[in-house]
Amino acid sequence: EHHHLHLSSCHECLQLENSTIESVKFASAENIPELPDDCSSKLEEKEDECLEKGIKRVNLAGKPPNILIYLGSETAKERFEQVKSVLRECIDAESYTIYQLQQDQVLKDPWIENSLLLVIATEEPIPEGSHKQFMKFLSKGGKILGFSSSFTFGGVQIKRKNKLRKAVHELVVSKKDSPEVKLNLLVSGCVFEQGMKEDASRVKTLSRLNNADKDTVIVHLTYGSSGGEAVLSQAHLELDSNSMDVQTEEDFNLLKMSNSKRYEVLKEILTSLGLRCELSEIPALAPIFLLSPDEEIHLAFLKWLEGNVDAEGLRASSKVSLKFVSSCESKVEVTPSLMPVVTEMGSFSSEHFSLKTYQEHLQTKKLGKILLFTEVTTTTMDLLDG
Repeated sequence: EHHHLHLSSCHECLQLENSTIESVKFASAENIPELPDDCSSKLEEKEDECLEKGIKRVNLAGKPPNILIYLGSETAKERFEQVKSVLRECIDAESYTIYQLQQDQVLKDPWIENSLLLVIATEEPIPEGSHKQFMKFLSKGGKILGFSSSFTFGGVQIKRKNKLRKAVHELVVSKKDSPEVKLNLLVSGCVFEQGMKEDASRVKTLSRLNNADKDTVIVHLTYGSSGGEAVLSQAHLELDSNSMDVQTEEDFNLLKMSNSKRYEVLKEILTSLGLRCELSEIPALAPIFLLSPDEEIHLAFLKWLEGNVDAEGLRASSKVSLKFVSSCESKVEVTPSLMPVVTEMGSFSSEHFSLKTYQEHLQTKKLGKILLFTEVTTTTMDLLDG
């Protein structure tokens, strides 16, 4: 019997696919957020294109754990990697993905709804349209971290002091539940001044220079009623003693001695903005379960499987081999290259997925009748390779 070729745009196939997706949503214990229409990007697209194409890794809270770095019109990869590197050394790197937010993406891409933190790391003036987008991000509960940028709001103004520029100065940093911290950092040459007094309750000074003027160099601001907040710094928290801006051996030594305190302060700032800076424990890999809401189809699939595995129940692949076993009692170690697949459904239970609920909402005749379910795996990309 010949079957017609169905294209990805086929209306019937799309209906079947949507039905299966809806069933998974209902059966999952977590809310699965809507993905952009163009999320079916090709795997070979480069990482720096992922933001534009809508590929987002979603955490259990339902929010994409994306951190964006905005460098204005700068395209220097070295600067992006510099900021990205210092962030990764502070946060739980396994929990977040870091992208560059290009200037031409600010106004058109759906980054506002799909990001936790925006890092502004450019001294360039912020275009009016971009500033409005950044404020919209804050109004929706977004967090902003400014590294020596011209971005500000809420009555806080920037005053230029050229004598401070690209020189190392001692800072006094206020800490939440501990004594003040003193450290030496490169300063941008700008300081903060507060304008409108009516906004004073939304502004908190986090750090001042230890000089006669007690210049404010790090501030915390809140915005809107949805939890939007920003920490803006005119001290280069992202630069260490190896920076090209370090001009003397004395400055080099001062920065080197303050390096651990710099990370301590930066981690506290990131934590205050809602990021996790402690390393999370990596969960153990789990076996795969072969499931089906239809017993007849399940048995037919097992019959087909007999002719497609070797005598040991192994379906080998160049990346991940599948070892089909009847129950969880089979002592097969789960590794990134060898995954046991339990074919007996009676031993399956999960707090995150209900096969019964899935069956109740599945409206297709064949699509979605065979499932491979696992709690923890390194990737699903290679499971059916070969």
